[in-house]
Amino acid sequence: MGGVTLDIRLTTTIVRRCLPYVAALVVIGLLLAGIALSSGEHPSRPARPAAREPGGENPGTPLTSWVTRMAAGPSTLVDARGHRWMPDTGHVGGQSAATSTRIEGTSSQAIYQHERWGMRAYVVPVPAMATYAIKLYLAETTFSNPRERVFDVTAEGVVKASDVDIVEAAGKNHAYHVGFTAAVTDGQLDLGFVDKVDRAKINAIEVAFLRGSTAAPRQVWSDEFNGARNAPVDRRRWGHETGGAWGDGELQSYTSRTANAYHDGRGRLVIMARAERFRGDDSITRNFTSARISTKDRYAFRYGTFEARLQTPAGRGIWPAFWALGNDIDRSGWPRCGEIDVMEQVGHEPAKTYGTIHGPRNGDDHEYKPGHSIVHTAPLSQAFHTYGVQWLPGGIQFYFDGRPYGAIAAADLPAGSRWVFDHPFYLVLNVAVGGRWAGSPDASTTFPQPLRVDYVRVSQ
Repeated sequence: MGGVTLDIRLTTTIVRRCLPYVAALVVIGLLLAGIALSSGEHPSRPARPAAREPGGENPGTPLTSWVTRMAAGPSTLVDARGHRWMPDTGHVGGQSAATSTRIEGTSSQAIYQHERWGMRAYVVPVPAMATYAIKLYLAETTFSNPRERVFDVTAEGVVKASDVDIVEAAGKNHAYHVGFTAAVTDGQLDLGFVDKVDRAKINAIEVAFLRGSTAAPRQVWSDEFNGARNAPVDRRRWGHETGGAWGDGELQSYTSRTANAYHDGRGRLVIMARAERFRGDDSITRNFTSARISTKDRYAFRYGTFEARLQTPAGRGIWPAFWALGNDIDRSGWPRCGEIDVMEQVGHEPAKTYGTIHGPRNGDDHEYKPGHSIVHTAPLSQAFHTYGVQWLPGGIQFYFDGRPYGAIAAADLPAGSRWVFDHPFYLVLNVAVGGRWAGSPDASTTFPQPLRVDYVRVSQ
């Protein structure tokens, strides 16, 4: 027992003498752990890059814009607008190649003359948890026939473009684009490519900040046209633009009468073009009347998807349109304000619809107007169809009945052009009669001619 008592006393003495040193070591350990945790590191594993909250280099300041551009070439490229495209990084697999083939539909040849094919994925770092707009730049220089190269594209594990077939969509040696959005929550955008026929390919990728939220897009504005029979347009949503000519030699007077724009009582708006003598607000008498309505000074928006379900009129000289104008038109003028034509049709092409944009070129004295068209299997006046646009930073994609048929990217504009589609726009619906493009009505044209509108919707 005496030996045990001595051991206990020695142990107690050692503990008392060492206690300050042990305490100091504990404090130092806690401080080091605190430093590691405050920097986002875990003491037992390497640090993992985290997505920054909107604000970029200045935490607390909302991120409002950010873009990265990558091309498959080995060196930095410059497009027709002076934007720099860095060599692509973050690709998983794939081989690069170059061609001297001229690519139609673009003024930025170098972007499309380098390609990467056979890659499985791309990993693109992004600055914040947010929703991003992605544009893929594509051109087919190898195959000449559809179904010789087909692939899917995913973003964050979700299929965003299915059965991409560049030749079928645009033809050989022609610029083509695939655009979509993706919500990123972990600091990096994960793009995937799934081969179906031969191997997927890419020429360039552009990723731009769209909005700080990662929530799914939602409808933010609409008119379902559920007014009573013969009721006028909803003045909270639409205003009438009246008068005649409108710059293209048109023959109609636009009026605010319900004879030219009214609800049919069955959930539709009717814009009716009529053959009748009418003295317009400009004090000029013309032989046709119609209506042009817009959301100017009532509603404008920037970016998103907007569409209308329409049954269009027919007949030579009839020119219906669903479109959007920059809301700075009174200050900047046209075409500096920008114009997005979601749907235009001319009566002598009964199965064809056009999607076009207009903007300034060469010191704002001229316009550019690149566009796309699609020909349906039957006259468009025989049924309702949905005409839409997906509008993203630096790109606009046209849809017909839910399927994309053409896109326009800022990098493809002619040299000297300005991209003027990064500010709010308002909506317009109208039916014109005559004009330089549509031509004049003839003996085959019957009146009245209705444009029936089932709905107009905007989602963001």
